[in-house]
Amino acid sequence: MHVSLAEALEVRGGPLQEEEIWAILNQSAESLQELFRKADPTALGFIISPWSLLLLPSGSVSFTDDNVSQQDLRAFTAPEVLQNQSLSSLSDVEKVHIYSLGMTLFWGADHEVPQSQPIKLGDHLNSILLGMCEDVIYARVSVRTVLDACSAHIRNSNCAPSFSYVKQLVRLVLGSLSGMDQLACNGDKKLQPDRSQAIRERLRGKGLPTALLVVPCLTKHRQCQQEKNYF
Repeated sequence: MHVSLAEALEVRGGPLQEEEIWAILNQSAESLQELFRKADPTALGFIISPWSLLLLPSGSVSFTDDNVSQQDLRAFTAPEVLQNQSLSSLSDVEKVHIYSLGMTLFWGADHEVPQSQPIKLGDHLNSILLGMCEDVIYARVSVRTVLDACSAHIRNSNCAPSFSYVKQLVRLVLGSLSGMDQLACNGDKKLQPDRSQAIRERLRGKGLPTALLVVPCLTKHRQCQQEKNYF
């Protein structure tokens, strides 16, 4: 039994908390590292998204390409894949998944947050996620860098083990019959493709009508961070 991140977000009706993001980031990076250690190309043909990132009762994370064919995954797909660039190494494939994971977690951090309110992320976590979502593949951080950042966070905070946060999210869904009924009725109604496209447009720094500005601009986050560091 497992639940997708999208299901957990729908049942909660609100965003992931910062420690939950760190936990999912850590568990996801560990799963990716194991997949790349096996170096099995057939096991890497997925795009990480809220629908394909699976939370397991054990507290671990896995990925799937099942049951996501009807979703618009462009916002979670690395630019080089959208542009049909050739991936010359396993390291390139790793960076593709790093991008998708970063965008998925930004999505989770923004779920149901009013446009007028900022995403509540600490500087360290925000920096790591931005590094995961760099447009240029060589500028993107690696799985190893992500794991090192997660380890440093765990050492320097009083957070519970990563697997415990994942378990709590699984219990949130499986333990909420009304929540599951809501999922059955609404499906992924609140995670629509136009929102997916809006993430990509805002990431590229393009202007959008106010009605489509549903996700805080990552470029703006980067600019704000630079201004903060300057002062």
